[in-house]
Amino acid sequence: MSSFLQIQTFLEVARSGSFADASRRLSVPRSTVSARVRALEERLNVRLLHRTTRRVALTDEGRRYRERCQEAVDKLVEAEAELSRPDDVSGTIRVTVPVDMSKRPLARALTSFTDRYPSIRIEAIVTDEIVDLVASNIDLALRGGNPGAAGLVARRLGEGKLALYASPDYAAKKLRGKTLSTLSGHVIFDPANQGKAFVAANAQRGRVETRSFGLAKALAVQSRGIALLPESICREEVEAGQLARLAFAKPLSALPVYIVMPTRLHVPARVRAFVDFLIAAEKQSSIV
Repeated sequence: MSSFLQIQTFLEVARSGSFADASRRLSVPRSTVSARVRALEERLNVRLLHRTTRRVALTDEGRRYRERCQEAVDKLVEAEAELSRPDDVSGTIRVTVPVDMSKRPLARALTSFTDRYPSIRIEAIVTDEIVDLVASNIDLALRGGNPGAAGLVARRLGEGKLALYASPDYAAKKLRGKTLSTLSGHVIFDPANQGKAFVAANAQRGRVETRSFGLAKALAVQSRGIALLPESICREEVEAGQLARLAFAKPLSALPVYIVMPTRLHVPARVRAFVDFLIAAEKQSSIV
């Protein structure tokens, strides 16, 4: 006999205070109700009910057991109700974002989404690790440049515009206000490897190399060279006078950003709504 069926029967008896009433509610013979409760008591090796000829009452152990079981059953009922409403936008969304992604526009997008859907909770995991979305129970990831392994579903969110940046002191001493026509003679930090068409052949190799946007930016602020970086992560430093955007004679590539999901099948309504919201937000005011 299913232990869950025994628990349901016990809860019905405890609620009605009668085996007869419980049998009517459950549409099973009174003897079946009695047998289920007795089997539950034997399995637990504890008396849950005091029985008399007229009524039943909970023992102290029965009262505690009923409270814990009722909590569990209520959660199961709630979970089943959620699954039976496929268009219900509620629950938790787990998303990973790169360490160097500009956080202000992303924070605005996340809070705007949760304001629109108060039953949503977002768990944002900031990491540069290529997380296994299935094994880590991640709903989606925002990834720049490379969306990841084959078999994942990648949808282009947008692209980060790249520019060349240096400290004002570096620009004044090395460039003297001139437009860059060549990178020859300059140390170039290219953490996203997006400038290979002109960087590798002309630039000097620095003593420090990095794939981190943040560290490349810090090195540029310290006048250690020129950094090729997304505009979105350099705005604060430009406004503070720590970095200057450099004019360059050649066109610069952009850094694509993708929304990556483990599958396109049975995507929860909350995740579908979040993806649509991010794409709309990117079109209205850039996130990346």
